[in-house]
Amino acid sequence: MRRIGGVIWSLFMIIALIFVIYRFQDRVPLETDFLALLPDQEQNNWVRAANQRMKEKVTSRVVFLISADLFETARDAARFLEKTLSDKQLIVPSKGSTQNQTQDIARLLFPYRASLLSDKERHALQSGKGDKVSRRAMAQIMSPFGMSNAQMIAQDPFLLFSRYLSSRPKLKKNFILRDGLTLVQEKDKEYIVLNFRLSGEPFDQSFQTRFMNALETARTQISNEYPNIESLQTGAIFYGQRGVEQAQSEATFIGSLSILGIILLNLLIFRTLRPLLLSLLGVGSGILGGLATSLFIFGDLHLMAFVFGAGLIGIAVDYTFHYCCEGFGDPNSTSFSRIKTVTPGLTLGVISSSLGFLILATAPFPGLQQIAIFSASGLVTSYFCVMCIYPFIDRSKGIQHSQTLLNKFSAPDRFWSTKTSAKNRLFLCVIVCGMALFGAFQFNTDDDIRRLQNLPQDLKQQEDRIRSLTGLENTTRVLLVHGTSEEAVLQLEEKIKPALKALQAKRQISNFQSISQLVPSLKKQAEDQNLIQEKLLEPLLMSHQQTIGLNVNPSVYGGPDKPLSLKTLNGIEVIQTLSLDANIHLIRLSGVTDTAGLEIIAEQHADVRLIDQAKSISFILGTYRMRALMLLGVACLVIYVFLSRRYGLKGAGKVMMPPVLAVVLSPFITAAIGESFTFFNAMALILVLAIGLDYALFRRESTGPKILNAMLANTLSATSTLLAFGLLALSDMYAIHAFGITILVGIVLAYILAPLAAQNNQEKEG
Repeated sequence: MRRIGGVIWSLFMIIALIFVIYRFQDRVPLETDFLALLPDQEQNNWVRAANQRMKEKVTSRVVFLISADLFETARDAARFLEKTLSDKQLIVPSKGSTQNQTQDIARLLFPYRASLLSDKERHALQSGKGDKVSRRAMAQIMSPFGMSNAQMIAQDPFLLFSRYLSSRPKLKKNFILRDGLTLVQEKDKEYIVLNFRLSGEPFDQSFQTRFMNALETARTQISNEYPNIESLQTGAIFYGQRGVEQAQSEATFIGSLSILGIILLNLLIFRTLRPLLLSLLGVGSGILGGLATSLFIFGDLHLMAFVFGAGLIGIAVDYTFHYCCEGFGDPNSTSFSRIKTVTPGLTLGVISSSLGFLILATAPFPGLQQIAIFSASGLVTSYFCVMCIYPFIDRSKGIQHSQTLLNKFSAPDRFWSTKTSAKNRLFLCVIVCGMALFGAFQFNTDDDIRRLQNLPQDLKQQEDRIRSLTGLENTTRVLLVHGTSEEAVLQLEEKIKPALKALQAKRQISNFQSISQLVPSLKKQAEDQNLIQEKLLEPLLMSHQQTIGLNVNPSVYGGPDKPLSLKTLNGIEVIQTLSLDANIHLIRLSGVTDTAGLEIIAEQHADVRLIDQAKSISFILGTYRMRALMLLGVACLVIYVFLSRRYGLKGAGKVMMPPVLAVVLSPFITAAIGESFTFFNAMALILVLAIGLDYALFRRESTGPKILNAMLANTLSATSTLLAFGLLALSDMYAIHAFGITILVGIVLAYILAPLAAQNNQEKEG
């Protein structure tokens, strides 16, 4: 039977290896975008689709600002940078400068001037004050500083179109055009603005690598050929790449320390490489099995889920340690006898842990689902490796060391069982309970994504500098408007416009930009055309042209046969930015100081939705922090019911007590040292429960002389876990730090409390 299991395991490993190599062949199927971990709680399909489109548009943008002592130097450097990135097909070719876009808009809209009115002109005509519109136009025409010429006046004698264009909201600072490039000025310094759209996924590691390599090459050549160049940059790709770089750097440093510590630990205790090699095989097979299964089910795997999942697979190290420690001090020990002894504990451990993970997989949370599937499938793979492979590849006998070593590592067991340790037990309980009680008063949750992200300061400073210079807004707060048709969306935008104007007056927002401000609805175009005809042309055109001394064709405001539509401005950047779909538009908000009024607008209109990304993500993290804890509680209950079939209700309670106490006490003890409780701390408690349960199970299954072997294995397991994952508390990335500090405290508690699961002489198994 064991041979058949070994064959099946080997075939699965071969298939898994081939599949993983195949998936990694073209690109790295590991997602680095933090938001991909989170669920989309939105019920409306149109909002979900809009969020995805908006995310794609925002994250695919990169902005560079380039300055030098001479404009010509900055110009040549900017063009070289654009050519380098474009030649390598890393960016989508630019469609022109901001001013070119403005000129294109004016050219395309001018034929429709007979149905385009600014708010000021519309209000005047609706109030019957067409003469006021006429006088304003004449004042501008007669002004020596006026920009009008005879041709423009003949085509637009009331200068309605120029006022319509000037009334458009400007969310950006005034740009200037020079030599085909867009510039912004700050005092006597000029910056060339390059705004590109990436041709690939900004969170794809292979694309990140290609982009950053090309950018570094371009920078090197620019610094060599163009003196005194100053450049600023911002974009999601830079944050994504820096996150991966930081994670890799920390993984190298912390990983090196932990690997070195685990190697020394193995050599010190076992004085041979055999247990270390077996551990690598067990853990490696688990990671490979978990990775292949997860990629098969989910397509891609989040990098954070891989890190957490690989940490949970670290439970497999426990299996190897318990297997190897069974031969400690027994010269007649064989691989088959060792397997026979540890089989009950291993089997109960893998089933209990897998049950807990599969319960977590029921949550509609991509991050939890990926971690759960990765961990459960990986643990099962490692379990079969130990059970079916170790007996055939391990021909060693028992390890002969001094009995003193075993006695030293059984100290936690003696601590809880001997009368001489009663005072020390009381002292420990007082200290732990005191810290937990103090932590309970200090306890606080923090789901603010802005704190959890821990953005690199140099990149954040550059982003803030670019926003200050250009006026480009962070689109974390926007309004989404939906309708059954393009016309319905435009009319809804116009309907909520007065409310947005009121918020401007209250200074809750400084400005807003919508498509309807540029392309009115058909209804409003018809109304404006009638106003122009009835309130301006018919009563005032003759007198107006006499005053300005210029004959005007009465049909000058006739316009095209078809009304203005979005298709007319197809390709214009502002339309592409604000139009997420044929029936979904985005209203950009500037200078938001209070979202209360915006929330009221969204509540009053079913097809209007306020998107506040930071607030929304923080809410999701808080919600799923609570759900993770609830599922953890359900997992504890299910595992307890399962264990009660073997140990009885009381015995199962004793087995569950150490890991549950570790899970309950850890958040309060970490709070006592100033840590907040976040979603990532809750995720770490999953590992504390799973590993702590193993410690308790193996202690429960050990009796007589085997207690010393079990406690030695628990000590090695706890030490290796702390070296591998407790050191993550040193990380500068807050999410990783939170994960590590919880494991550090939780595993220490679970290890110390594990002897409480021991069977008393009076107890009988159920």
